Amino acid sequence: MLSEHIYLSKFIEQCQKDSGSKLSMKDLIVRPIQRIPRYELLIQRLAENTAKDHPDYLLLMQAEKVMHDMALKIGSISNSEEGQHETLKKLELLLITDLAAPDRTYLRHDMVQIMSKKDQCCIWMFSDLIIISSTKRKSGPVTRKVSIILQSPSGQDFAENMKHKICLRVGLDDIEVLKDPSSLSRRSTIEKEQIEDDLNLLNQISEITTRLNCSKQNLEEVVRDIGMNLNKQLTEHQNRIHSADANKLELQITTQEKVFNLIVVFISAEKRLAWETSFLDAKHKLSLLSDKRAPEFLQPLQITKTRAGMQFSCAAPIDGVNANGYREVWVCNSDGYVGHMCLLSLQPEPIVTLNTPVPGCNARILCICAVPAFPGSRRRSSVKNRRNRTTETGGAGSTGTSCSERPRINIESVDTCMESIGEDAGSPSDSESSDDDAYTMPHQMESEELCVEDEEAPSSPTEANQDNSDPNTTTTRWMHDTMKSTMWLGTEDGCIHIFLCTDNIKTTKNKLKIQHGAPVYCIIYLDNKVFVSLANGDLIVYRRDLDGQWDTEHPYTRTLGSATCPISKMHAVAGKLWCGSQNNICIVNPLTLKIEHQFVVNPDVSRCVQCIVSSGQGVWVAPQQSSKVNLYHATTYEFLHEINITPAVTQKLQSADDIIRQHKTACLRVTALLICKDLLWVGTSAGVILTIPVPKITSTTARSTINCPTVTGLVYGHTGHVRFLTSVELPNNTTQKMDPNNIKASGSPPPEGNLSLQEIQRRSSMATTATMATRMLVISGGDGYEDFRNNVANEAAGRDDSTNHLLLWQV
Repeated sequence: MLSEHIYLSKFIEQCQKDSGSKLSMKDLIVRPIQRIPRYELLIQRLAENTAKDHPDYLLLMQAEKVMHDMALKIGSISNSEEGQHETLKKLELLLITDLAAPDRTYLRHDMVQIMSKKDQCCIWMFSDLIIISSTKRKSGPVTRKVSIILQSPSGQDFAENMKHKICLRVGLDDIEVLKDPSSLSRRSTIEKEQIEDDLNLLNQISEITTRLNCSKQNLEEVVRDIGMNLNKQLTEHQNRIHSADANKLELQITTQEKVFNLIVVFISAEKRLAWETSFLDAKHKLSLLSDKRAPEFLQPLQITKTRAGMQFSCAAPIDGVNANGYREVWVCNSDGYVGHMCLLSLQPEPIVTLNTPVPGCNARILCICAVPAFPGSRRRSSVKNRRNRTTETGGAGSTGTSCSERPRINIESVDTCMESIGEDAGSPSDSESSDDDAYTMPHQMESEELCVEDEEAPSSPTEANQDNSDPNTTTTRWMHDTMKSTMWLGTEDGCIHIFLCTDNIKTTKNKLKIQHGAPVYCIIYLDNKVFVSLANGDLIVYRRDLDGQWDTEHPYTRTLGSATCPISKMHAVAGKLWCGSQNNICIVNPLTLKIEHQFVVNPDVSRCVQCIVSSGQGVWVAPQQSSKVNLYHATTYEFLHEINITPAVTQKLQSADDIIRQHKTACLRVTALLICKDLLWVGTSAGVILTIPVPKITSTTARSTINCPTVTGLVYGHTGHVRFLTSVELPNNTTQKMDPNNIKASGSPPPEGNLSLQEIQRRSSMATTATMATRMLVISGGDGYEDFRNNVANEAAGRDDSTNHLLLWQV
């Protein structure tokens, strides 16, 4: 911790100099632990000098035993933590970087078979996430260790040292074990040993019953019935163990791209049962751990206004790292006439490195979206092969209006991992060529080139972009490095500004400006496409070409609303687009762009959808001008719960002036939503920021099973409105940066503590939400900064109420 926080380290060094102590902070931290063995030695000396017939002798012996057990426990915990950290470091070299985290524990791994994939896979279980990897044995002489030793809570574990390719990385909360109705009705929790114990007890009861002298017919019938039921359960248990499907387990996985099922085949039924038991136990411990976590407030950052009337509008972290190897967050603000961008860099302490106007932007920035880089040549080759097959099939089609003659949306999956051995039988070297092939999980195997049944031709940007005041902005075909992520900014005058995340927007000449005929309300990225909603009700879809370049000249347009009923908000939930149109939510299929379902959020038509966020199978929606947040099911669209934030905000404003409190509560409304880990963050017009524990939503969750969560107000907030809430992942070691240009082509992991651009992009595409062990930085932007505990008036009060502030929390 001291190495990660430079200012804290300098402060401690200064305190050490002022105190005159010769002991460093590390020496002082270990002193409480050293007291335990010293206490044990002291008690032993007291016992040696105490007579055995003295009343205190037995008490001293008991105290010595307690201290000895305490010392052993501290030592075992320390050794266990060191072993777990070493295990995670080994797995970083074997699987994926950035696995080692203070709260993450390796639990187990199992060799399994995934249905619809012929190669063997390995499923790795940690305390907060699941990783599925495909395995491959290299041909030729083996020059490395056959196995590696891993430390788990159950003892030592041995993993075969093979080559692993990550296929899926998902949080533990986003996985659910599915059971068929017949298995739910069975008492599957009763093991064979328990049934046999019950039968032995029943035999003893039967023997005792025979000794009774009174009438015992009813008792004998009851004992006989119970015995028959237990024998039946024992037979069913044995049949399940020996059945063909006993070693199969169906998992339901929820991501932003889709809700899909995986059928995992274990080596034996015992392995499947042990894995399922460990999985349920890990989920239970994770739910208990989440209740004890509280956000840690770090610091406020005051943003200097370069123009009068500047207000925050939106913010988003870049996908990956910048050109210097650090994570960044783009914060947009505007005065209504000029768009500004404030760059918050984590290097390693949060600092504002840039506050400049956006070149060519003469309007308010309404939305921002980080778009990942193109997966690369491996994905490009698989797309070409697939399209060649589609072209050949379409060439032999019928003379009628075929699907290939209509406007088409090319669906290209982002999540990629390596193809298994033998997938391409015609390759000269399977051991080497399999590294360059794309492997698709079952949720990516549906047809990826679908037709949109619409007579409307693909649209192109309007001619207005020719009158561009910025000579460095590209308005035609934009050629850029497809291996770098981009940032898309939507403005009130209908423009989309696209920049490379690694470039300095103040000096770069490599940028693109797209002009539309209506303001850009929302931009989201899903399934290798960018969806843009306009104020006139149009939904624009941008796709990549075969080389990974964005085809900005020929986007596809589908009109889903109107100028009076536009799509104000969009959010990707379980492979669908949740679009807020006035007071309605429209569920849009991203493949066909058709509305599959629609429901009303608020009966008041004037209250449009303000915010939409999701976590797993739960979707939170906040209507405009409302102090309530509604919870819906992601797949059944059932209304589950409603939370009123008014009581929690009123409680936080108790120390405020009466007039201010009455004004803020009278016009209270939700202005921003964010889900980070297991907490729903709510920003309000009163400046108060609230956190709500996110309930666990499964495929079978109903409204009657939801308990009312507790709404907690944070101590620190804003004087005025909360303009936005966003979060960014913090590396485990923020003092070490990496060189984005030093990307190894061999696929070997980067140095410890470093993340390559490709690695971060791959991780971000596989993990839709942060796991519980991930260190996250939550950022709120708003007007002013206020400590709601302070009710003492002073001369400085109100001086910075209108100044933009960023508040930072670590979660």
